[in-house]
Amino acid sequence: MWNGPELRRSHAIKRRTPRVLVVLAHFDETRNPRGRPNFIPQGVGHAFLAGAFDRDRVDVRLYSEFHSGPLLDEAILGWPDMLVLTGVTSAFDRMKQLTAYTRTLNPRCVVVAGGPAVRNLPAFSAACFDYPCHGDVEELVAIAKEVFGEHAGAESLEPRFDLLNWGGPVNYVESSRYCNFRCSFCALTGEGRSYRAYDLDAIERQIRSQTSRKIVLFVDNNFYGNNRSLFHQKLDLLSALKREGVIPGWIALVTSDFFADLANLDRARRAGCLGLFSGIESLNADQIKVYNKKQNLIQPQVEMISACLEAGIVFQYGLIFDPATQTLDAMEAELSAILNCPAIPLPAFLSLTIPLLGTPHFRTCVEEQRFLPHAKLRDMDGFTLMTKTVDDLGDVMPFVRNLERLGGRNQSVVRHSLGFYKTYRRALSTRQMAASLGNAARLCWPQIIHDRHRLMPYRDETLTRVTTTQPLGPLYRPNLPVADRYRDHFLPTMVTDGTGTLHPHMITNMASSQPSVKIAEAATAR
Repeated sequence: MWNGPELRRSHAIKRRTPRVLVVLAHFDETRNPRGRPNFIPQGVGHAFLAGAFDRDRVDVRLYSEFHSGPLLDEAILGWPDMLVLTGVTSAFDRMKQLTAYTRTLNPRCVVVAGGPAVRNLPAFSAACFDYPCHGDVEELVAIAKEVFGEHAGAESLEPRFDLLNWGGPVNYVESSRYCNFRCSFCALTGEGRSYRAYDLDAIERQIRSQTSRKIVLFVDNNFYGNNRSLFHQKLDLLSALKREGVIPGWIALVTSDFFADLANLDRARRAGCLGLFSGIESLNADQIKVYNKKQNLIQPQVEMISACLEAGIVFQYGLIFDPATQTLDAMEAELSAILNCPAIPLPAFLSLTIPLLGTPHFRTCVEEQRFLPHAKLRDMDGFTLMTKTVDDLGDVMPFVRNLERLGGRNQSVVRHSLGFYKTYRRALSTRQMAASLGNAARLCWPQIIHDRHRLMPYRDETLTRVTTTQPLGPLYRPNLPVADRYRDHFLPTMVTDGTGTLHPHMITNMASSQPSVKIAEAATAR
């Protein structure tokens, strides 16, 4: 740690009202410098973290780089006594950069950081941040009390949605944490934490705390969960809130086992459900087994999706592709099959499988020597190729580069949309149909969500979409003054070396858990 938190803590405690800045750090995979204010869903982890501080005794501000673009305002970065950082795995370097800026502007600022990368890189995190958090938001309450005094920690954790400085068509609520399934590529699987559902009072308080009457979007990893009685109680609560006029409806993410009981669709619709998202990932049964998504094999997926739509509930899903285990022909065939099937909507997003740190998929990539040379943590964004490919790399890359926006398939998208409209125009409301067809437009024209100021999408022509040759981008060059001691915060975190072997510092960081010991052995044996 840089001087340890003790030297900074003494200054922070003296301030009458401690200042805390909570930042959702983000690297945009398109290098769009303006953020994505129109994207749904937005990340709201920073609002939940803000709830760890006493709202009457601590001055808390929020900033989302996903929504508003890179934080480069010296007045904001130099303001806090404590900087709290969170973000997905690929944002780890960005958290280091924000730390460098803040400590240059305010050397006594205490820096707290959490998220999957912090938990998987304990040595790096301890060197960069005063408090690298390995637990949940509750850990931040204890840190607030240690740094600022007992008065600074919240007595009860309530998300600070009131501090969000942006609007949108939905309100965000969380009714559970983690997931009761173990998909091979999921960061939650790597962490191995048990599914945890909130009590009904906590859910209701979140909903009622938001002053605007909007559709509620549950940001749970699995709204359905493994407690059927509690699920039915949640539906009863939402039904009552809808009758009262508190909410006009709601949307949630559920796993495929939800659809095994078709009565769930009727219950959910009567409780105000307008749409559901489920992780289809692939329509290929063999690929589903590779992903360890056994819950997706319970019933035919096309029939499942069609039943949901016929029940009057919008269905959305994502597709992920793994060129390390799938041929180009297989990936192209899956897209073509969907485009030729108006019984199901087009996917809400398409991406590559990400070998996230600590996951079974990551370990497999190491053990089977799949990683490309000079793989960078920053490139774990779902749109940059991190691994070797079954087919020739040059043949696969056009597919990868066009993946996000279904490049070259606009006519097929239009034809599919017409067929989908004819199939479900009586089952879905006008608003629901517009949402479904709007997603198809977004796939062809991603600038709808990527940039509110341009008619054409922002494109960085230097992007190769291959981690080995992908440039780091402008954020790795300091945009503000940075003290010499923090210059190394702008170096990329490398996953592999020039031979594709796991980088030595990655082995050191991950050597504390038993699965990672096997990684070290596999890497050393090469």
